[in-house]
This record gives sequence, C-alpha cells and structure tokens, in this order.
Amino acid sequence: MRILIVEGSGRGFLCHYSHALALGLHQAGIAVRLLTGARDELAEWAVPFDKRACLADGLAGWWCLRREVREYRPDLVHLQWINHPLAALAFLHWAQARGIAVIYTPHNILPHERRWLSLPLFRALYRRVDRVVARDRHMGWALEELLDTPQERLAHLPGSPNPMALDRFPMQPCPELAKARDEELRLLFFGHGSARKGLDVLLGVLASRPWPRALHLVVAGEGVLNGIDPGLVVAARARLRITVIDRYLRPPEVKHLFSTGDLLVMPYRKRCKSPLTDLAAAFGVPVLRSDRVQGTGFREGWQGQTYPHDQPRLLAERLLGLVEDRAALAALRGPCEPVTVAMTRLAEGHRLLYREVFESASSRREPAGSQLHLGGL
Repeated sequence: MRILIVEGSGRGFLCHYSHALALGLHQAGIAVRLLTGARDELAEWAVPFDKRACLADGLAGWWCLRREVREYRPDLVHLQWINHPLAALAFLHWAQARGIAVIYTPHNILPHERRWLSLPLFRALYRRVDRVVARDRHMGWALEELLDTPQERLAHLPGSPNPMALDRFPMQPCPELAKARDEELRLLFFGHGSARKGLDVLLGVLASRPWPRALHLVVAGEGVLNGIDPGLVVAARARLRITVIDRYLRPPEVKHLFSTGDLLVMPYRKRCKSPLTDLAAAFGVPVLRSDRVQGTGFREGWQGQTYPHDQPRLLAERLLGLVEDRAALAALRGPCEPVTVAMTRLAEGHRLLYREVFESASSRREPAGSQLHLGGL
C-alpha cells in the first residue's frame, strides 16, 4: 500500500499528530508520504519519511493535493482536517472514481465557525468517505447519532502521541526564560490567548494570598495576555515570580517548556477538548484543570486533578495543596507511556484499517479521462 496523509494547517496538534502517525507507519515498513501546510512548523525536524509542505489555504491547497495524488499515485488518502466540505466532496468523488480510498479523521466533527450552516455538507461527507476515524468514544457517538454516519464506516482508533517527546526531537530554551533556580516549582499556563481560558481567574487567585517563594508562574503563548487587565498581572507579581512570553513558541521551545514544567494549570471557562492534556502527559507534567476541559486520555488522580470551573476558591485550595505537598504532586505524574510505544500502537491500528479499506476498494477502476472539477467551489 501507498499512503498519502494530508494535514493542511502545518501547526499545532494536527501537525504533530500527523507527523507521529507518518513516522510510526514508516517505521512499520509502510510506504507513506505526508502532505502538510506550507507554514510547516516542524520543518527543522529531519524526518525519515517522504514529506511535502505545499498546502495553502483555500482552493489552492486542493489543487496541490490533486497534483500530489497524480504524482504519488497512492492507494489511500488519509485526510486529517477539512475546512471546505464542498471542495472535499469534489475531491472525494474524483479520488474514489480513480479507485483511491479516502479516510477522514475529524479532530472536531464540525468547524468552529458556521458549523450549523455547513452541517448538511459534512453529513454528506461522512456518509461518502470510506472510513471515518473517531479518536474517542464520545466523538464516535456524535458522528453516529448527530451526523448519521453509518456505524460500519466508523473506526475507533484512540491515541495522540506527540513527536516532541521523542529523545531525538530538537530542544531549545526560550531566551526570555531564566534557568530554573534551586527548589523552583514551575507552574505553566500555555496556549493561544483567549479571554475564556481563565488566565484572569488564575491571576486573581494568585494575587489573593501569599505563596511559597519557590513558585514560578510561566505564562506563554501567542497573544496569551489578550483581554487581561495589566493590573491583575502586577497584583499577582506582588505575590510570586511571573515570567510572560507573549509570542508564538517554536516546537523546540515548547519541548523545553514542558520538559522543565512541574504543573500545567488550565482554568478554562469555555468547554474545550484540549490536546494540551495529551501534550502534558507525553512529558509527564501533571494537570490542574477546570471541569470545562476535556481530555481524550485524561485519568483523574493519575495525570492530574479537576475542580469546578465556577469555584475559584477550590482552584486556590487545590493549587496550594499541590504546591506545598511535592510528594502529592509527584504522584500525579503517574506511569507515562513512552511516546515510541504509543506511536507504534497508533500506527498498527491504522495499518490494519488501511488494509481493510484497501481490500474493499481494490475493485475500483480508474476511468479514462477522469478529471477533478473544482471551479466555483
């Protein structure tokens, strides 16, 4: 089999997941090519598998995909994210007419914007692809019950290994972040800025009481202070040491951040299925999260603790308890599965799925003069 994995963003969790899957398949002896976004943030990581970074936003990305399919001639195309369902349906029709199977892994079953307007198109898409991969049971239920995805087209393949946790992945300290002091306990708040991620709640809790001198809060991410009252930062800094890195962090810097972190705090007010819990688990960093944060593989009491999002007093109590009892904090690290093991398991599950789909699609023939028409989409 020849597999073409397609991930158009080139950044964040989707990019990392796709690289991990491609690497696992390559190591299993599968012929695989990864097609990723033109702004590929993992470009400086030398990978042993075939990789192209040509996917741009909009219809240009779909034209690039068509060219790659013609050149690579895959048996199966595995899409990782779709923003334009109408263009995706046109590509799907073209690929299947050529005898090429198409699989889709929806990391969100509908896009964040105009989701209800696009629902009929996504419902049609889910019914047309050869298989839909659900990364957890909740997503599988939603695909079947809300979007009428036929049960026989669903495949449950959990897991989200992150290649940044590999020993050979490059690591680089953030220049803004000083070397850890003796006995320092590093608290992390990480991610793109959003007023609904609760940084204001965390700063208010930190400003409300004294904290051990060893505590150091690192607030990092692009636009991480968006919507935050500067006075809150000043008030919290009167209670403990705070470092703010308000910019995009390159993956080697993210690796260093999580390699040196002791506790990730996620005081979200918005409901979110966040890949940060998986990233923290890959580095053995415990998580203190609100009940608005959902994590695919999060295990309460093993990987971290959860508190009610509307009770900041409990956030303060849980945080103080973990900061003052390092043995309790260390117990939350739990037995972390090596990323190589998780990657191998994910690749094996996909290899079996690919084989099943490939065999069922092998009877398709490529019609003469088949062409893809994307005009007007």
